[in-house]
Amino acid sequence: MENERYLRAGIDLKRLVLRFTGKFWMVAAAAAIGAALGICFYLLAHLVFAPQKEYQSVSKIYLNFNCEPEDFNELSYNGYTWNDLLDTDPILDYAMAELPAEVSREEVIAATKAEILSDIRLLTVTVTAEQSELAAQIMEAIQVSLIHLGETDELFHSIEIYSTTEPERPVWDNRTMNAGITGAVLALAISLLVMVFYYVLEDSVYVEADGEKRFDLPVLGIFTAGEAGTFQSYGKAFFANYSYLCRDKKEIALISVDCEEDAKLAQQMMEKILSTARLDREYANVPMRMPEDAIEVYEEVRNMDGVILIVRYGRGNGRRIERAISNLKKQNCKIIGMLIVEADVRFLKRYYMIPGSKRCKPKRAD
Repeated sequence: MENERYLRAGIDLKRLVLRFTGKFWMVAAAAAIGAALGICFYLLAHLVFAPQKEYQSVSKIYLNFNCEPEDFNELSYNGYTWNDLLDTDPILDYAMAELPAEVSREEVIAATKAEILSDIRLLTVTVTAEQSELAAQIMEAIQVSLIHLGETDELFHSIEIYSTTEPERPVWDNRTMNAGITGAVLALAISLLVMVFYYVLEDSVYVEADGEKRFDLPVLGIFTAGEAGTFQSYGKAFFANYSYLCRDKKEIALISVDCEEDAKLAQQMMEKILSTARLDREYANVPMRMPEDAIEVYEEVRNMDGVILIVRYGRGNGRRIERAISNLKKQNCKIIGMLIVEADVRFLKRYYMIPGSKRCKPKRAD
């Protein structure tokens, strides 16, 4: 039953949008925080916790095969085997003979990478090491061993060194701005989703439709906060509804679902509106204690003509309203309806305003 009420109430898009109004600073703040976090994480990852920058040397080596171009695909020296070939004993042993004794085979294997990027005749060798001098030494030793391979292996006429770069640290690809934008977008999306879920699932009462669709009770009216004296923007609507729904009632209980003081303040405002409108009948609106504090209230309400629930605007009190209605029904107390108090008049005026409409003016007779 409860789920059916929520489904029947649906989503009031205008109410949802207006609830967002004035909260967009939170979304902007979340985006700013996301951008800052994105930049911080990026800088930490690339400057603080990043591994030590290594030196890198790249060499382009030309392989002059001892065969015709149409036979290249049948060669055992192809793009998938060169990285393994450099680690084999014939080539690695010759390279190790060119290196200082303190350089191990494992260091040379870990530092060296060989690949065919496009043309099978052009080998790219990359050497990466923590020291510039070590990278240069390993590169020179590998080049010597490859030139020797070209002289001794019958598959080659020769192997020549085309170019070699000096060992240098790779230039940092600064993507700080991208990290900031990514963080801002993610934070923006998350904050919007959180706000949408919050406002969709929020059980506060803001307008008459909230009470009538969800709790299946008439809402007699809305009393706004901050409007002094007897003036209430929606006082006439309350008077009209009260006059009809309570036309045969002489003694009505006022019970707040939020705090006892709300019932007393609501009674005072009701009396001001009703006395100004000169309601032509005897009546009594009696503020009661909250039943949670005094269960004898139920007996008093049963002896009265009905009860009006006083509900405070926008206070997340949907569950309390449901509990109050349930207990009053169990106690055989007649519920006349609800009255929303302490409402935001600016929100209500925006909500009930019809965009593009103007107050009607009577036509002048010709």
